[in-house]
Amino acid sequence: MAKRRKRKRGKAGWLMIVAIALIIAGFMARRLMMPPAVRYLAHHSENYPAAPPQADNDHAPAAHSNDNGTGEHLTDSDRRALDEVIRRKTESH
Repeated sequence: MAKRRKRKRGKAGWLMIVAIALIIAGFMARRLMMPPAVRYLAHHSENYPAAPPQADNDHAPAAHSNDNGTGEHLTDSDRRALDEVIRRKTESH
């Protein structure tokens, strides 16, 4: 009887197994982990960018005195000038 020879796979065989395992892991990660990650990011991106923390320092300068609830720190004359520029730009279009 003839002896059977063992096939030598060498490095190419191991590389093929590792490549197939990585492809399978990639598909599993895409199907299993991506949908929850997208939902997580979509839920938390509504709050981005987060509002800066408010200082509770009573000795801080009153920089917010001219914001008129808009978050912009403009004097009344600056506000009127800005409104006039906006009015002129919107009328020309």
